[in-house]
Amino acid sequence: MGAAGWRFAHMKRGLRVRTVVVGVLEELPFICPAAVALGSLIMIGITLYNDWSQ
Repeated sequence: MGAAGWRFAHMKRGLRVRTVVVGVLEELPFICPAAVALGSLIMIGITLYNDWSQ
């Protein structure tokens, strides 16, 4: 686990969920870029829909 992930995961006791989330995101690094790409496509689709309806 990286330094930032370690600090995030060990901020308080009893927050095992954060530890699991950080661990999963570090093991699957393609999730974040995929989420950004999906969000961008949704925003572009909304913009095109709003412009097309005018």
